[in-house]
Amino acid sequence: MRNSGRLDGWTAGLGTLLSLLKRVCGMPDYQGYLVHMREKHGGGAVLSEREYFEQHMQVRYGSGVSRCC
Repeated sequence: MRNSGRLDGWTAGLGTLLSLLKRVCGMPDYQGYLVHMREKHGGGAVLSEREYFEQHMQVRYGSGVSRCC
């Protein structure tokens, strides 16, 4: 039983670390979005994971990748 608490702590810590790494790399964090929506916009409409990812890519890259070469 005592080790279960440690495992829960490690799991939560790894989740937080993964979320941070996604933000640093510019990847969308759907779980973070869900937490934000629940805490700040309780009861509001929530995008599906696919819709969230597509919206993130549209904001980040617009209509396509722009290159000079």
